[in-house]
Amino acid sequence: MKSQQGFSLIELIMVIILIGILSATAAARFSGRSEFDAQITRDQAISLIRQLQISAMNGDSQPLTVESNCLGVCDANRQDANNSLRYQQTQTTFSIYPLNRGSSSLFFNLLGQPTVSEAPTAALSCTSGCTITITAKNNQTASICINSQGYIYKKTDEACSQ
Repeated sequence: MKSQQGFSLIELIMVIILIGILSATAAARFSGRSEFDAQITRDQAISLIRQLQISAMNGDSQPLTVESNCLGVCDANRQDANNSLRYQQTQTTFSIYPLNRGSSSLFFNLLGQPTVSEAPTAALSCTSGCTITITAKNNQTASICINSQGYIYKKTDEACSQ
């Protein structure tokens, strides 16, 4: 009887599985992070805004500035990466609606509510909800809502609630 040559069924299945794993890994590398830039930056922005809010509740009020190329403490003299997200880091742009009396800055009071200035008696802002929109280079967007009581969350519906 002649001996059989070739691969067993188990060996062939293992090779197919290994090729599948390698191709899935390679495909993930080629897709890059650009598909997720807006969502990643949104999650970072929520953390940053909450950090500024907590600082304000502890008596260290800093403005939350929303400019096209910066979100956070955007003072040119303070390039602190921990207090802002900048276009150079994230490759995303930022916008806020509605504008706060023509200003792109929000403050938080000792209760964590958004206000128009850092004065203790400042009028509340975002009375009908503020929306911060983050746009990635591939035009994908992600949004954040801030309601009148200071709750910061991912926007999932058409309008931010009060």
